[in-house]
Amino acid sequence: MKKIFKTKVAILLLLMAFFVSCKKNDTTGFLSPAIKYPNPSVTVITGRGLYTSSALATDESTKPLEFSIEAIHDESGKLLTDLMNYKVDTYFWTATPTGLEKDLSQIDAIRYKVRRPAIDIKPENGQILIYGEATDVNIFPKGVYLIDVKVKNSSGEQVLKNALRITTTPAGPYSYQFSGVDGIDGIDVTFTKVQSTGNKLIVRTLRKDGTAIDPKTLLGYEYGTAANPNLKDWHNLGLQKITSYTEFSDRLEIEVAGMPIPVIGGLPAGQGIPIWGQRIDMYNNSSAIGKYFNYWFDFAIFETGTWEIVVKLKY
Repeated sequence: MKKIFKTKVAILLLLMAFFVSCKKNDTTGFLSPAIKYPNPSVTVITGRGLYTSSALATDESTKPLEFSIEAIHDESGKLLTDLMNYKVDTYFWTATPTGLEKDLSQIDAIRYKVRRPAIDIKPENGQILIYGEATDVNIFPKGVYLIDVKVKNSSGEQVLKNALRITTTPAGPYSYQFSGVDGIDGIDVTFTKVQSTGNKLIVRTLRKDGTAIDPKTLLGYEYGTAANPNLKDWHNLGLQKITSYTEFSDRLEIEVAGMPIPVIGGLPAGQGIPIWGQRIDMYNNSSAIGKYFNYWFDFAIFETGTWEIVVKLKY
Protein backbone atom coordinates (compact mmCIF):
# COMPACT_ATOMS: atom_id res chain seq x y z
CA MET A 1 0.00 0.00 0.00
CA LYS A 2 2.86 2.30 0.93
CA LYS A 3 4.54 1.53 -2.44
CA ILE A 4 1.34 2.48 -4.35
CA PHE A 5 1.11 5.76 -2.41
CA LYS A 6 4.74 6.62 -3.20
CA THR A 7 4.14 5.86 -6.88
CA LYS A 8 1.10 8.17 -6.96
CA VAL A 9 3.06 10.96 -5.27
CA ALA A 10 5.91 10.58 -7.78
CA ILE A 11 3.49 10.74 -10.73
CA LEU A 12 1.82 13.83 -9.22
CA LEU A 13 5.18 15.55 -8.79
CA LEU A 14 6.14 14.77 -12.38
CA LEU A 15 2.85 16.19 -13.65
CA MET A 16 3.32 19.35 -11.56
CA ALA A 17 6.84 19.78 -12.92
CA PHE A 18 5.56 19.33 -16.47
CA PHE A 19 2.82 21.94 -16.10
CA VAL A 20 5.18 24.38 -14.38
CA SER A 21 7.68 24.03 -17.21
CA CYS A 22 4.96 24.63 -19.82
CA LYS A 23 3.25 27.61 -18.22
CA LYS A 24 4.29 31.19 -18.77
CA ASN A 25 7.20 32.05 -16.46
CA ASP A 26 8.08 35.64 -15.61
CA THR A 27 11.80 34.79 -15.45
CA THR A 28 12.44 32.56 -18.44
CA GLY A 29 9.33 33.33 -20.50
CA PHE A 30 7.02 31.05 -22.44
CA LEU A 31 7.11 30.31 -26.16
CA SER A 32 4.04 28.37 -27.24
CA PRO A 33 4.38 25.52 -29.74
CA ALA A 34 0.86 26.42 -30.94
CA ILE A 35 1.73 29.79 -32.56
CA LYS A 36 0.07 29.92 -35.96
CA TYR A 37 -1.68 32.06 -38.55
CA PRO A 38 -5.48 32.08 -38.14
CA ASN A 39 -5.72 31.46 -41.89
CA PRO A 40 -2.63 29.45 -42.91
CA SER A 41 -3.54 29.28 -46.63
CA VAL A 42 -4.21 32.42 -48.68
CA THR A 43 -4.61 33.43 -52.33
CA VAL A 44 -2.99 36.65 -53.54
CA ILE A 45 -3.12 38.58 -56.81
CA THR A 46 0.36 40.06 -56.95
CA GLY A 47 1.31 43.35 -58.56
CA ARG A 48 -1.87 45.29 -57.87
CA GLY A 49 -1.35 46.69 -54.41
CA LEU A 50 -0.01 45.80 -50.98
CA TYR A 51 -1.07 42.44 -49.56
CA THR A 52 -1.03 42.08 -45.77
CA SER A 53 -1.73 38.77 -44.02
CA SER A 54 -3.26 38.39 -40.60
CA ALA A 55 -0.95 38.55 -37.59
CA LEU A 56 0.24 35.36 -35.94
CA ALA A 57 -1.87 34.11 -33.02
CA THR A 58 0.73 33.81 -30.24
CA ASP A 59 -1.16 31.65 -27.70
CA GLU A 60 -0.09 33.69 -24.62
CA SER A 61 3.61 33.53 -25.49
CA THR A 62 5.72 35.97 -23.50
CA LYS A 63 6.08 39.36 -25.16
CA PRO A 64 7.94 40.96 -26.78
CA LEU A 65 8.16 38.53 -29.68
CA GLU A 66 10.29 38.97 -32.76
CA PHE A 67 9.37 37.38 -36.09
CA SER A 68 11.46 36.90 -39.21
CA ILE A 69 11.23 34.92 -42.45
CA GLU A 70 13.46 31.87 -42.13
CA ALA A 71 12.88 30.46 -45.61
CA ILE A 72 10.62 30.55 -48.68
CA HIS A 73 10.25 27.32 -50.63
CA ASP A 74 7.97 25.59 -53.09
CA GLU A 75 5.75 22.56 -52.48
CA SER A 76 8.61 20.16 -53.19
CA GLY A 77 10.69 21.81 -50.46
CA LYS A 78 13.09 23.56 -52.85
CA LEU A 79 14.54 26.68 -51.25
CA LEU A 80 13.77 29.77 -53.38
CA THR A 81 16.92 31.79 -52.77
CA ASP A 82 16.30 34.27 -55.63
CA LEU A 83 12.88 35.09 -54.24
CA MET A 84 14.29 35.50 -50.72
CA ASN A 85 16.82 37.98 -52.13
CA TYR A 86 14.29 39.80 -54.39
CA LYS A 87 13.95 43.44 -53.25
CA VAL A 88 11.69 46.21 -54.57
CA ASP A 89 11.43 49.97 -54.22
CA THR A 90 8.24 50.86 -52.41
CA TYR A 91 6.90 53.49 -50.00
CA PHE A 92 6.29 53.74 -46.27
CA TRP A 93 3.70 56.25 -45.08
CA THR A 94 4.06 58.75 -42.22
CA ALA A 95 0.35 59.66 -42.30
CA THR A 96 -2.85 58.35 -43.85
CA PRO A 97 -3.93 60.02 -47.12
CA THR A 98 -7.39 61.55 -47.04
CA GLY A 99 -8.26 60.99 -50.70
CA LEU A 100 -8.66 64.77 -51.08
CA GLU A 101 -5.08 65.34 -52.24
CA LYS A 102 -4.88 67.49 -55.37
CA ASP A 103 -1.44 66.52 -56.65
CA LEU A 104 1.51 64.25 -56.05
CA SER A 105 3.43 66.78 -53.96
CA GLN A 106 0.83 66.39 -51.20
CA ILE A 107 1.23 62.63 -51.36
CA ASP A 108 5.02 62.79 -51.36
CA ALA A 109 4.90 64.89 -48.19
CA ILE A 110 3.54 61.95 -46.21
CA ARG A 111 5.55 59.05 -47.65
CA TYR A 112 9.16 58.08 -48.23
CA LYS A 113 10.83 55.56 -50.49
CA VAL A 114 12.34 52.36 -49.08
CA ARG A 115 13.90 49.24 -50.53
CA ARG A 116 12.42 46.13 -48.99
CA PRO A 117 12.21 42.38 -49.62
CA ALA A 118 9.36 41.73 -52.07
CA ILE A 119 7.95 39.26 -49.50
CA ASP A 120 8.41 40.98 -46.15
CA ILE A 121 7.34 40.48 -42.54
CA LYS A 122 6.42 42.77 -39.68
CA PRO A 123 8.85 41.74 -36.93
CA GLU A 124 6.49 42.71 -34.11
CA ASN A 125 3.47 40.59 -35.10
CA GLY A 126 4.43 38.30 -38.00
CA GLN A 127 2.19 39.83 -40.65
CA ILE A 128 3.45 38.86 -44.11
CA LEU A 129 3.61 41.72 -46.63
CA ILE A 130 3.79 41.38 -50.40
CA TYR A 131 4.42 44.74 -52.03
CA GLY A 132 2.58 45.81 -55.16
CA GLU A 133 5.91 46.46 -56.86
CA ALA A 134 6.72 42.72 -56.78
CA THR A 135 5.98 42.23 -60.49
CA ASP A 136 9.01 40.34 -61.84
CA VAL A 137 7.43 37.08 -63.00
CA ASN A 138 10.85 35.58 -63.70
CA ILE A 139 11.55 35.63 -59.96
CA PHE A 140 7.98 35.58 -58.63
CA PRO A 141 5.76 33.69 -61.11
CA LYS A 142 2.32 32.26 -60.57
CA GLY A 143 2.61 29.41 -58.09
CA VAL A 144 2.43 28.12 -54.54
CA TYR A 145 4.88 29.40 -51.94
CA LEU A 146 5.44 28.13 -48.41
CA ILE A 147 6.93 30.44 -45.80
CA ASP A 148 8.83 29.30 -42.71
CA VAL A 149 8.75 31.87 -39.92
CA LYS A 150 11.21 32.13 -37.05
CA VAL A 151 9.88 33.45 -33.74
CA LYS A 152 12.02 34.53 -30.79
CA ASN A 153 11.39 35.77 -27.27
CA SER A 154 13.09 35.66 -23.85
CA SER A 155 12.66 31.88 -23.58
CA GLY A 156 14.30 31.02 -26.89
CA GLU A 157 13.30 30.59 -30.51
CA GLN A 158 11.53 28.19 -32.84
CA VAL A 159 10.85 27.88 -36.56
CA LEU A 160 7.26 27.51 -37.73
CA LYS A 161 7.63 25.27 -40.76
CA ASN A 162 5.16 25.96 -43.59
CA ALA A 163 3.53 28.63 -41.42
CA LEU A 164 1.84 30.31 -44.39
CA ARG A 165 0.91 28.85 -47.79
CA ILE A 166 0.49 31.52 -50.48
CA THR A 167 -1.05 30.78 -53.88
CA THR A 168 -0.28 33.64 -56.27
CA THR A 169 -1.53 34.91 -59.61
CA PRO A 170 0.20 37.96 -61.15
CA ALA A 171 -2.13 40.81 -62.04
CA GLY A 172 -0.37 41.29 -65.37
CA PRO A 173 -0.41 44.56 -67.34
CA TYR A 174 -3.94 45.47 -66.21
CA SER A 175 -6.49 44.49 -63.60
CA TYR A 176 -10.30 44.55 -63.61
CA GLN A 177 -12.97 43.88 -61.04
CA PHE A 178 -16.72 43.95 -61.68
CA SER A 179 -18.60 45.96 -59.06
CA GLY A 180 -22.28 46.29 -59.99
CA VAL A 181 -25.11 47.21 -62.36
CA ASP A 182 -28.60 48.68 -62.09
CA GLY A 183 -31.31 48.53 -64.78
CA ILE A 184 -29.38 46.01 -66.90
CA ASP A 185 -28.28 42.40 -66.47
CA GLY A 186 -24.54 42.97 -66.58
CA ILE A 187 -21.52 44.18 -68.53
CA ASP A 188 -18.66 42.56 -70.41
CA VAL A 189 -15.48 44.64 -70.15
CA THR A 190 -12.39 43.95 -72.25
CA PHE A 191 -8.94 45.56 -72.21
CA THR A 192 -6.74 45.41 -75.30
CA LYS A 193 -3.31 46.96 -75.68
CA VAL A 194 -3.44 48.19 -79.27
CA GLN A 195 -0.05 49.95 -79.25
CA SER A 196 2.97 49.61 -77.01
CA THR A 197 3.65 53.36 -77.14
CA GLY A 198 1.75 56.29 -75.72
CA ASN A 199 -0.27 56.82 -72.56
CA LYS A 200 -3.78 56.72 -73.96
CA LEU A 201 -7.20 55.18 -73.34
CA ILE A 202 -9.77 54.59 -76.09
CA VAL A 203 -13.09 53.89 -74.38
CA ARG A 204 -16.17 52.48 -76.11
CA THR A 205 -19.57 51.64 -74.58
CA LEU A 206 -21.70 49.32 -76.71
CA ARG A 207 -25.33 48.28 -76.79
CA LYS A 208 -26.13 44.56 -76.83
CA ASP A 209 -26.20 44.61 -80.65
CA GLY A 210 -22.67 46.03 -80.76
CA THR A 211 -23.57 49.59 -81.80
CA ALA A 212 -21.78 52.39 -79.99
CA ILE A 213 -23.35 54.68 -77.40
CA ASP A 214 -22.40 58.35 -77.67
CA PRO A 215 -20.19 59.07 -74.63
CA LYS A 216 -21.83 62.49 -74.25
CA THR A 217 -24.98 60.70 -73.06
CA LEU A 218 -23.17 58.91 -70.22
CA LEU A 219 -22.89 60.69 -66.89
CA GLY A 220 -20.78 59.96 -63.82
CA TYR A 221 -21.95 59.79 -60.21
CA GLU A 222 -20.72 62.22 -57.56
CA TYR A 223 -19.92 60.28 -54.40
CA GLY A 224 -19.38 63.37 -52.28
CA THR A 225 -17.62 61.87 -49.27
CA ALA A 226 -14.17 62.50 -47.82
CA ALA A 227 -12.96 59.14 -49.14
CA ASN A 228 -14.61 59.61 -52.56
CA PRO A 229 -14.93 63.32 -53.32
CA ASN A 230 -14.57 63.12 -57.07
CA LEU A 231 -16.84 62.44 -59.97
CA LYS A 232 -16.45 58.77 -60.82
CA ASP A 233 -16.43 58.96 -64.57
CA TRP A 234 -13.73 59.12 -67.24
CA HIS A 235 -13.06 62.80 -66.45
CA ASN A 236 -11.46 61.75 -63.19
CA LEU A 237 -8.64 59.24 -62.83
CA GLY A 238 -7.63 60.01 -59.27
CA LEU A 239 -4.29 61.85 -59.13
CA GLN A 240 -3.44 60.81 -62.67
CA LYS A 241 -3.25 63.99 -64.77
CA ILE A 242 -5.40 63.96 -67.92
CA THR A 243 -3.62 65.89 -70.67
CA SER A 244 -6.43 65.64 -73.26
CA TYR A 245 -10.03 64.41 -73.24
CA THR A 246 -11.77 64.10 -76.62
CA GLU A 247 -15.34 62.90 -77.19
CA PHE A 248 -16.31 61.33 -80.50
CA SER A 249 -19.78 59.99 -81.32
CA ASP A 250 -18.64 56.41 -80.75
CA ARG A 251 -15.73 56.67 -78.30
CA LEU A 252 -13.65 58.65 -75.86
CA GLU A 253 -9.95 59.25 -76.33
CA ILE A 254 -8.13 60.15 -73.15
CA GLU A 255 -4.43 60.95 -72.96
CA VAL A 256 -2.74 60.93 -69.56
CA ALA A 257 0.62 62.11 -68.28
CA GLY A 258 1.82 58.53 -67.81
CA MET A 259 1.03 55.12 -66.44
CA PRO A 260 0.03 53.51 -64.13
CA ILE A 261 -3.63 54.31 -63.57
CA PRO A 262 -4.25 55.05 -60.78
CA VAL A 263 -0.91 56.77 -60.45
CA ILE A 264 -0.91 56.18 -56.68
CA GLY A 265 -2.16 53.04 -54.99
CA GLY A 266 -2.81 52.92 -51.28
CA LEU A 267 -5.26 55.82 -51.06
CA PRO A 268 -8.31 55.26 -48.84
CA ALA A 269 -10.77 53.09 -50.69
CA GLY A 270 -14.19 53.75 -49.16
CA GLN A 271 -17.50 52.74 -50.77
CA GLY A 272 -15.97 49.31 -51.42
CA ILE A 273 -13.36 50.65 -53.85
CA PRO A 274 -10.14 48.60 -53.69
CA ILE A 275 -6.95 50.52 -52.97
CA TRP A 276 -5.29 49.22 -56.14
CA GLY A 277 -7.97 50.47 -58.54
CA GLN A 278 -9.80 53.41 -60.05
CA ARG A 279 -13.61 53.30 -60.00
CA ILE A 280 -15.73 54.20 -63.01
CA ASP A 281 -19.47 54.68 -62.34
CA MET A 282 -21.64 55.64 -65.34
CA TYR A 283 -25.36 56.02 -65.97
CA ASN A 284 -27.85 57.05 -68.68
CA ASN A 285 -31.45 58.02 -67.97
CA SER A 286 -33.05 56.41 -71.07
CA SER A 287 -31.74 57.94 -74.30
CA ALA A 288 -29.15 55.25 -75.01
CA ILE A 289 -31.20 52.02 -74.77
CA GLY A 290 -34.72 53.23 -73.97
CA LYS A 291 -34.43 52.78 -70.21
CA TYR A 292 -32.26 53.86 -67.29
CA PHE A 293 -29.08 51.93 -66.64
CA ASN A 294 -26.05 52.27 -64.40
CA TYR A 295 -22.82 50.28 -64.22
CA TRP A 296 -19.68 50.57 -62.15
CA PHE A 297 -16.36 48.74 -62.06
CA ASP A 298 -12.79 49.05 -60.81
CA PHE A 299 -9.69 48.85 -62.96
CA ALA A 300 -5.98 49.55 -63.08
CA ILE A 301 -3.50 49.72 -65.95
CA PHE A 302 0.14 49.17 -65.11
CA GLU A 303 1.89 49.26 -68.51
CA THR A 304 2.57 52.17 -70.83
CA GLY A 305 0.73 51.99 -74.15
CA THR A 306 -2.47 52.76 -76.00
CA TRP A 307 -5.30 50.76 -74.44
CA GLU A 308 -8.78 50.12 -75.82
CA ILE A 309 -11.43 49.52 -73.15
CA VAL A 310 -14.77 48.20 -74.40
CA VAL A 311 -17.83 48.06 -72.13
CA LYS A 312 -20.66 45.99 -73.65
CA LEU A 313 -24.05 46.13 -71.94
CA LYS A 314 -26.10 42.99 -71.28
CA TYR A 315 -29.90 43.50 -71.05
